[in-house]
Parts: sequence; C-alpha cells; structure tokens
Amino acid sequence: MGPAFEVAMSEAKSDTNPYEADKTLTALLDRSDLSTDQRARALYARGSLRRQASDDRPGAVKDFESMLKLAPDHPLVQNAKEELAFAEADVETVEAGLKRMLTLSQWFDSKWLLGAHDEAAARYRKSGISPNESQVGKLKAAGYLCEDEDGGAPVYTVGDTRPDLENIYWCGSAAPENPAQS
Repeated sequence: MGPAFEVAMSEAKSDTNPYEADKTLTALLDRSDLSTDQRARALYARGSLRRQASDDRPGAVKDFESMLKLAPDHPLVQNAKEELAFAEADVETVEAGLKRMLTLSQWFDSKWLLGAHDEAAARYRKSGISPNESQVGKLKAAGYLCEDEDGGAPVYTVGDTRPDLENIYWCGSAAPENPAQS
C-alpha cells in the first residue's frame, strides 16, 4: 500500500478527536491491500487508541489479540501484550463494577469505557438528566451532541444552567453508529 498507508496512519495519530481517529484506522483496516506488517501496525494503533483515548476496552482487547495472532514475531508484540493485559484488567474491573448499584453518571462512564457508546448516550438522552462536563466533552467528540438544534432535544432540561450546556443539543433523532464497536 506504500505511502497511502503512512498518510492514513499519520492522520489517525495526529487527529485530536480519538473517535475520528478510530474511524480512520477502521477504514484503513477494512482495506484488503495491507501487508501483514501494515495490518499489524494498524491493529496495534487502533487497539492502543481504544484503550487509552476512544474508550472501547473490549475493542482494544480484540485488536491486540488479532495483532498477536496475525504477527506473533512483530516488533510491537511486547507492547501489544502489555497493553492487552491492561485492557483485559480494565474490562474485568468495569464489568464487575456494573453489578453494583450505580448512579446514572457512574453507569454511563462504565458503559462508555466498555465501548457501549450508543447505549450510554441513549440512556442519558432518555433520562432528561444532563451529563457532567467530562461526559459532555466525550459525547460532543463522539458526535452525539451538537451545537446547533438540528432537530434534537436540548441537553439541559432541569436544574441550574451550566455554561457547557448552553446551545447544546442531542444530535438529530438517532445516535451515530459507532465504528469502535466493530
């Protein structure tokens, strides 16, 4: 694939929005013309992104496992094994935490880390309760919240107004499809 691969990898690594970077890497991995080395590098990059920034620990586990199976002698194998162990521990801890009584905010954070972005966003939207500032940032970056009405309901509905919720709406009538769940 040559330079086009390097350009796509560079774009993904430099994208400040981890959800957009995930889409770029997913599109790259959908290509059939990648060499084994390129596919392994892209799987490692997406797995690392999903573990560290785009909040999809199960997706990270799948990517690292796929990378290790595809290229067991790749130079990134040791890094992938270490990141895989961290991602697996995160999944185990978060899934165990979901068995306890949680607030909506705690439940959202747990489901978000597990890559269930559509489910987490839909539950907040249905509740009528406003997400906290950190969650608003994630929801905006992932495309669930918009700064113009676009036919969506306002995020702020009750309680004290917050500056981070002014002119913020749920985007359209449906949550975006999340490629990170593939």
